[in-house]
Amino acid sequence: MTIKKENSNTLDSVAVIAQLLDELAAAPAPVGVSEIARALKQSKARIHRNLVSLKHFGLIDQDEATDKYRLGWKLFQLGERAGVQSNIRAMAAPYLKLLSQATGQSALLSIPLNGEALVIAAVDNDSDVSITVKPGNRPLPHCSAQGRIALAYASDAQRERLLSGNLIAPTPHSLIDVQAIHRRLQDIRAKLIEDAPNEALTGINVLAAPILRNSKDLIGIIAIVGSIQNIPSAPKGPMTDLVRGCAAALSKLFGCDAYEQSGFTIPAEIHRLASGGK
Repeated sequence: MTIKKENSNTLDSVAVIAQLLDELAAAPAPVGVSEIARALKQSKARIHRNLVSLKHFGLIDQDEATDKYRLGWKLFQLGERAGVQSNIRAMAAPYLKLLSQATGQSALLSIPLNGEALVIAAVDNDSDVSITVKPGNRPLPHCSAQGRIALAYASDAQRERLLSGNLIAPTPHSLIDVQAIHRRLQDIRAKLIEDAPNEALTGINVLAAPILRNSKDLIGIIAIVGSIQNIPSAPKGPMTDLVRGCAAALSKLFGCDAYEQSGFTIPAEIHRLASGGK
């Protein structure tokens, strides 16, 4: 038996392929080589080589008319199998509903994607004026609550990529100082909560907490969004406990007790929901 020496670029190549598939998954339509290369900050030649390989194995398809790429049927089959094992959207649905009803705000569920947050579900509040975020939205990584939580659990390479260059400041309150951002990421990992008052849009705040598989593995982010009047800066008390409580209960369903280990107690109404209403 011949053992080939492992190529030093193997793991790096796997990372690029994983990020490439994530970009195709998030795109609303087939995507070209140049768009993907810009998004991942890779050369067009490298992205093209990986796309050709993925197409060969049936993992992606190429549109004959435009030469652009989309996810292939084989990935859909694999995704369905994974969905049976772990469907975070379905698992989070009752918690999103409870969170919206209990706080009077819209509730959001995001998943991490290449170090960023991607909103995949939203439950709007019942008032005449509803502030929400549509599924498919990617909050800015550095100046949003969901984005910073995703950054806090991202790889070093992902953080470096997302925090390099000139950071966009949608409002005068947007956090764009990289050192300050890194300090916030440390706080997130310690406190398991984050908000971003007036950062993405003046007058709006988002309060979010991580859903964890273990202390280092982020699988989702649950949040509420509303006016700064209803979700004040650095909120404490019942509202924060409800957001963290839903994240803690969902984390527990995935076998993680990081919240309990930090001394947090899940509120009674969320504990009842997690226990099937008992």
